[in-house]
Amino acid sequence: MDLRQLRYFVAIAERGSFSAAASALNVAQSALSRHMKALEHEMGGLLFERGRHGIAISESGKILLDRARYMLGELDNIRAEVSLENREPGGMVRLGAPSTLADILFAPLAQHFSRRFPRVRVQFSEGLTEELCDRVLRGVLDLAIVTTPQRIEHLDFIDLFTEGVYMIGAAGDSRLTAGALSPVEIARLPLILPLSDVGRGFLPERPVCAFQVDNMEPLKQMVRAGIGYAFLPYSGIYRELADGTLSAVDLPWVQARRVLALPRGRPTSRATREMMTAIKTISAALIAQGQIRCAGQGVRRRPGRSRPPRRPR
Repeated sequence: MDLRQLRYFVAIAERGSFSAAASALNVAQSALSRHMKALEHEMGGLLFERGRHGIAISESGKILLDRARYMLGELDNIRAEVSLENREPGGMVRLGAPSTLADILFAPLAQHFSRRFPRVRVQFSEGLTEELCDRVLRGVLDLAIVTTPQRIEHLDFIDLFTEGVYMIGAAGDSRLTAGALSPVEIARLPLILPLSDVGRGFLPERPVCAFQVDNMEPLKQMVRAGIGYAFLPYSGIYRELADGTLSAVDLPWVQARRVLALPRGRPTSRATREMMTAIKTISAALIAQGQIRCAGQGVRRRPGRSRPPRRPR
């Protein structure tokens, strides 16, 4: 297997046919077929399923496609770094983040980064913590911002900041405007929870959960409609709290630790290192502007029941 075969393979997989790939690569179709037969022989099985209506990538081909894209992307980064060692960085940076942060972080980060490093291409994507960690491990992402992750072999974590977590409900909800709620009280309310298990350890019993959502905006729409309650860090709700379309009470015993996830032992490109610095810079600016509220900076509440001391497991 060589890099030429991998490039041919990726081109065929992405274009869906040998003829389209041959045209794009300016290579004879017979040469592509010969290289793919050799590659399949070396891999020990079919990479494409051939039929009357064309070709489709096989399950084993999908595995190779992920790895090939990563390897070819790394090769591009190596070339960019070597050729521009004493100049501005180039190449590609692929960054993932949860939707609660992506909503406020990606735009100012893109603006800041593009001004300083116009030769770097950046891919932004959203996801849940488990999904983002898996994509970093597989090389689909170069780095990701994740929330309170478990220890994962082959990943390194760098602390960014720790946010307070709020229980949110429809505007003017009396349960939330009255003051603090205990974990036992919360677990008995109808909850709308993320698909991720991260951050649920503070609940002492199995909650009443009618809906699960993997995206922040539909979750907030359900809460505004009065369907149930949810948990989000301040960065995900500051606009709605400001305009009064949601109500919230902070949960001082629950925290969302935001960290950068990086692949352990894998070389980090200069562009990725610059992106890490930019993330820290923009995060600090958002904290100063009040769009991110760190743990311990909860809203003032009415006098009432004391806050429960339980901490998440």
